[in-house]
Parts: sequence; structure tokens; C-alpha cells
Amino acid sequence: MSLDDDLLRMLEAHPATARALPWRQTRDPYAILVSEVMLQQTRVDKVLPYYQRFLGLFPDWASLARAETDALLAAWSGLGYYRRVRNLQSTARAVLELGGVPQDEEELRRLPGVGPYTAAAVCSIAFNRPALALDGNTLRVLMRYFGLSDDPSRASVRRNLTRRVLPAIPPGRAAELTQALIELGATVCLPQGDPDCKACPLAPGCRARAEERTRQIPPPRKRRRTEPLLRASAVLLRGGRVLLGRNQREGILEGLWEFPGVDARPTRSPLQALQDHLESLGLSTRLHPLGEVRHAITFRSIRCQVFQGRIEGDVPLDGNPDWAWVSPEDLGARPVPSSTRKILELAAQQSSP
Repeated sequence: MSLDDDLLRMLEAHPATARALPWRQTRDPYAILVSEVMLQQTRVDKVLPYYQRFLGLFPDWASLARAETDALLAAWSGLGYYRRVRNLQSTARAVLELGGVPQDEEELRRLPGVGPYTAAAVCSIAFNRPALALDGNTLRVLMRYFGLSDDPSRASVRRNLTRRVLPAIPPGRAAELTQALIELGATVCLPQGDPDCKACPLAPGCRARAEERTRQIPPPRKRRRTEPLLRASAVLLRGGRVLLGRNQREGILEGLWEFPGVDARPTRSPLQALQDHLESLGLSTRLHPLGEVRHAITFRSIRCQVFQGRIEGDVPLDGNPDWAWVSPEDLGARPVPSSTRKILELAAQQSSP
């Protein structure tokens, strides 16, 4: 059996086993790009409730291009990696300047924030042009099929796979093939434990299966060591509202609204560090502990000690556009990270009878 035969067998099996996902019901390059960006480093079940809502708010390139930052980040709030949606907006603006979305893979890669995988996915799925979209699932499937035990992050591995597979894509079936490979990796050729080789249409030609090396291919990726971080945050109340500030630091949380907080050093108590931080903002109040929340951002494992206090009268931050007194029920209109929601939930639990 040849690769061509195995790919055709996979395409024949795909319609009966494929999950009914909303982005598979369209060939609109805009909707496909939104789905692909959302799915970067995010599970399908997490993306599903966001996808249709996001398209309802921003149904096309033009609406996304002109969206205000707060509205855009609020629609993404909870998905994390917020730079993705900023890049998505930059892409929309570039498409409008070009007068339309490019159909060529190399031209798609010139759009801001569009990498090799995303360009190949849009090219193949939206325009049905031969392109090999190598995400983690597809890489795993093809590396096992060809018995490649190299580091999957190496560009040479991706070039090797593209050179082998691209000529074997059946004419007019590039979109089907891309989605079938992704589906196979997500549901059958799994990363953990033994893959379900009996259900795999590529099994007859799979070298890793024949050589009993499916657990070794691809080799495990070296993970960056997790760094613990201690923070202290304040829930400051005034007239039934809480004080939130816009994150001004460049990074993945830039532009999001958070409770006032500070990183705590081992040589200083979190409470003292927080009080000094609040005083530097012109905020003076007596704080009492509420509890602790935990969350993770990229390689950081964060413990946040939460304190609460009350503010009376005006403060220097009033009128500053980067600070706002917000009622808890209006929090959904602002872009906030998961840590802000966790702190608010903790405060609500402590105040409930």
C-alpha cells in the first residue's frame, strides 16, 4: 500500500467519524481564520462557546477591523493569550487594505500574526488548495506514519513531511484532507498512552505501529520549568462597586482590567507590599484577608493572597481612564483575565451569609 492509498482510505472514513464542529460547516476564510486562531493552545471544548458569540459580535473583516479594544478583549475574555485577538484584528485591517484575503499560502503568511500552520489551514480549508497544515495533531499522525523520531519543532521535520505529503494530496480534496488529519490526531492517534491503531485508516502503512514505537514518536518535548510567583491583590469597595485598573504592562494581559495588586517578594509580607502599593496610588484603607486564589499564566504558577478594604470619598484615581469603579454585574462588559474573576468569586463567597 502507498501513501496515496492510505490517504484515500482516511478520507473515506473521515465523514462517518468526524465531530460536528461549527467551523467545519463553512468555507468562509474569515470564520475559518477566527476558529484557527482560537484553537491555538486552547481545547476545542473551551473554544466552542466563544466561537459563535465572537462571530455574532464581529461577523466579518470590517467589523473586526473597527472594533474598539475593550469590546474586542471582552469578547475574548477567558480564552487567554490575548495577543492572538490583537493579531487577528491587525490581520483584518491588512485584508481590508489589500481589498480581500489572499488565497495563496505564501501571501497568507505575510499577514500580521499568521504563521505557517494558520496560513496552510486557511489556504487548504477555505480555498481547497494543496497545503499541509502541521499542528500538533497532524505532526504526531505523520511522524508516526513515517516513523520519524526527530524533534517535531525542527523546521527540517516540517519540510520533510511537506515534501512527502503534498504531492499525495488527492486533487480537489485538500480541505477534506486537512480536517481529516487533524481529526485523526485529536480522536484516534492520541498523544498519551497507546493510540487506537485498530480504528486508524492509516495503520496499514504506519511505521511506528509496525515497529511498536508509537509511544516514542514523537519524542517528549522539554517543558520549561514552572516558576512560582506570589502576588497580593486588593478588593476595594466603594458604594457597592469595586476598583479595577487597566493593565499597562506589555505582555499577554496588556489592556485587561484587574484588581490593584503587586508581586510580593520573599523578604516582605504580601500585605505590607500591597499596602505600600496602594499608598503610592493615593489609596489608604485598612485591609483584612479574604483568602487565596491560584492560577497559571504560561510558565508561571501564581498564588495570589487577596485582601479587602473600603474606600470613603474621592481618591486621586477618580477620572483617570485607566481606573474605574465597576459594579460586579457590569464586569462582563469589560475584558478581564480569569484571575480577576476568581478574586471576585472569592469576595462574593466571603460576603455571602
